[in-house]
Amino acid sequence: MQNVQDFICWALTHAEKSTIPKGAELPLPIDACCAEPWHYLFGSVRVQTTPATLARYRQAYVNRGWAGADFDAAVAGWRSTDYATDCQGLLDSYLTYVCNDKTDINADMNYRLWCNANGPIDDITRDYVIGEAVFVSNKNGKMTHVGWICGFDSDGTPLVVEARGLRYGVVVTRLDNRPWTHRGIMDKKFKYSEEIEMEKIKFEVRSPMLTGDAVQAMQTALSAAGYTDADGKAIAADGKWGKKSQAAFDAMIADYAAPAMDGPAPIEAADAATVLMHGVRITISRDGDGGDA
Repeated sequence: MQNVQDFICWALTHAEKSTIPKGAELPLPIDACCAEPWHYLFGSVRVQTTPATLARYRQAYVNRGWAGADFDAAVAGWRSTDYATDCQGLLDSYLTYVCNDKTDINADMNYRLWCNANGPIDDITRDYVIGEAVFVSNKNGKMTHVGWICGFDSDGTPLVVEARGLRYGVVVTRLDNRPWTHRGIMDKKFKYSEEIEMEKIKFEVRSPMLTGDAVQAMQTALSAAGYTDADGKAIAADGKWGKKSQAAFDAMIADYAAPAMDGPAPIEAADAATVLMHGVRITISRDGDGGDA
């Protein structure tokens, strides 16, 4: 079963950079996002936007009621080497071309076949988690659009990565700025264990050695974010916390926490800096040399 964090990180590499809010907490460094922005074409799964492809989809859009001139204006500037997909097609593309798990379903099938803990947004009170699917339902109860929680804005509002529409492409939007109606955890298809209720643990070199799934999750996040040991070598995600892992962790602390911790006045015990890094939420305070996650 695939880890949903990996899909979200991959999806963010295809989002339009200008749509990511300043100060957003994402499971992927901002510099790693938006490496290859994708466009949107209804009914597609990772199609290359060649002239022949656009001509075919132009006719499909005209058949759906679009004016040909509006379609032409929306795709102006697209390159023949670019790619496009639709909303569920973003996830289908990941499964098919990255995971070798050929998939071609729609948003409604996702909701009904893959989701647990699902229902109308107004009826669900639990916190949102990275990789949770959000949907738009029509008046008949069919899900017609889907996106995925990909992080949180600076004020804590969930952010959604979605293939939004022909004029938008793949973008990151605030949950409260879009007409989402339903939500669900795709745990029939993906693993969510690293994001939901991870135990709090202080990361430090100790005897006996700190071990376990939380350690492995932290090592994976550090490695994915590009942090290395003191010699510049990649750290192993082996679930064993030693000096090499600590060096990578300390480098992350220096990058993320130092600006927030600067200043002559001591930080009160309740004050902390929080970092969301590759699905691991890290709270850093002045109570010692380590951080909690």
